[in-house]
Amino acid sequence: MSKIYVQPLIHESFSDFVDFADENMFNLEIATFAYANVYDADWHKILDEHEERISAFKGKISFHGAFQDVLIHSSDKKIAEVSRERVFESLEVAGKLNATQVVFHGNFNPLVRNDYYRKNWVKRNTAFWSEVLEKHEFTILLENTWEPTPEMFKELLDEVKSSRLKVCFDIAHSNVYSKTTFCEWADALGNKISYVHISDNCGEKDQHLEVGQGKIDWQEFTKVIEEHQISPEIVLEQVTLEQTKQSLSYLEKNRIYPFNYF
Repeated sequence: MSKIYVQPLIHESFSDFVDFADENMFNLEIATFAYANVYDADWHKILDEHEERISAFKGKISFHGAFQDVLIHSSDKKIAEVSRERVFESLEVAGKLNATQVVFHGNFNPLVRNDYYRKNWVKRNTAFWSEVLEKHEFTILLENTWEPTPEMFKELLDEVKSSRLKVCFDIAHSNVYSKTTFCEWADALGNKISYVHISDNCGEKDQHLEVGQGKIDWQEFTKVIEEHQISPEIVLEQVTLEQTKQSLSYLEKNRIYPFNYF
């Protein structure tokens, strides 16, 4: 089975991405329901359309859960409860779409520089994701966004101790927000990095550029994967199908993971 996923970001382009994935035996990460405006609209209709469109899809399906302002670690009980509802709502939709893996953001705020905040993040995330894993059979993939180092994720994974809690490493987020290299993330997390979001940027903001159009060192990315002997699945996170195709072409032409073994 292919390690490559493509990701339609908006439901208007969903059908074209499904056709492309089917034709190339790729997998699909459904990201339509990652955004709050979809849940605030007639999302049941959008869900019905998605279910119908993927009814004959042969690849694997993963799902990007709601992430905007989702703070399950909030000390404000009302905010934490609304965040919980969004997560469980996402998991309900993911189940209807036959996803086996669901991505959620860690949403750790590095600007809050005190020990209580960090310990509270680990404590509340430990309790919450342990609950989720007891209720559901999904693999949960926590994605780095603003986290400057991997230590918070490592502490959380060590506390939960579940083979179904893993990491979605977003290399573009790391290039903008992290103080540490991919090698250091891999040193800390190893094969818990089972899934990687791939896009490029110039280091100043998250641009979702085609691979090779920014400043990320893709040869170094491949070298780290080889040296750490990990084999994550990858997700192309470009906005359009044409940009996705360009990224795939760049990866293959330059023998970048997962094309480094061909």
